[in-house]
Amino acid sequence: MVADWIQKLLILQDRDTRCDSIRRQLDDIPREIQKEEVAIGQLEFALAEKENGLKALEVRRLELEGDVAEAEEHIIKYKTQQMQVKKNEEFTALENEIKNLQSSISDLEDKELQVLEDIELYQSELEKLSQLTKEQKHTLEAHIQLLKDNFTSFQSELKAAGEAVEACAKEVDESVLQQYKYVKGQVKRPPVVVQLEDGRCQGCHLKVSGDIESTTRRGKELVRCDSCGRILYFDR
Repeated sequence: MVADWIQKLLILQDRDTRCDSIRRQLDDIPREIQKEEVAIGQLEFALAEKENGLKALEVRRLELEGDVAEAEEHIIKYKTQQMQVKKNEEFTALENEIKNLQSSISDLEDKELQVLEDIELYQSELEKLSQLTKEQKHTLEAHIQLLKDNFTSFQSELKAAGEAVEACAKEVDESVLQQYKYVKGQVKRPPVVVQLEDGRCQGCHLKVSGDIESTTRRGKELVRCDSCGRILYFDR
């Protein structure tokens, strides 16, 4: 059993703690939303990179096709010239050019075949990545919506909790309330009002002086721990 004024202070602390908890959750939500949005951006970037890789391969394929077509045009040109030359050395020179071009075409076609295989692989990978990205984005977007809904809900809860704190604060003696607010601002972590057990403060768990213990036991006035500064009470 505790003194009536301590009981009121403990109720206030309970309501205050609830308010602080809601505020922390409200503070966390924007960071959580940003985290999920970054994750979505990373998914989209990875998909865009894959798409750009496929586009680059398509461009390379067209370049190789163009190079083959150009080489074939030169072969036709050289064969036409062969029919017009009269010297064997000129004919042979053109024949060598044709062979070089045919060899180049063979190399180009090998490269084109490799590019086509790469394109086929990229298309398969892109299809899988696109589906995976769609599913992961859906999950992330659903979580973002849930966080936004929670934010709205917590705002309503905070308003109600704040009103409860105000109502409880009116029941506490003004001088006690001011000391409570002061200690709350000084103490690094809650609770602010703690029980005294076996001569030890249950906030910092250090032993208090004899005078503080005896005054706390009487329950007639506000007493603070001489180590951490928390408000002490004794439960008979």
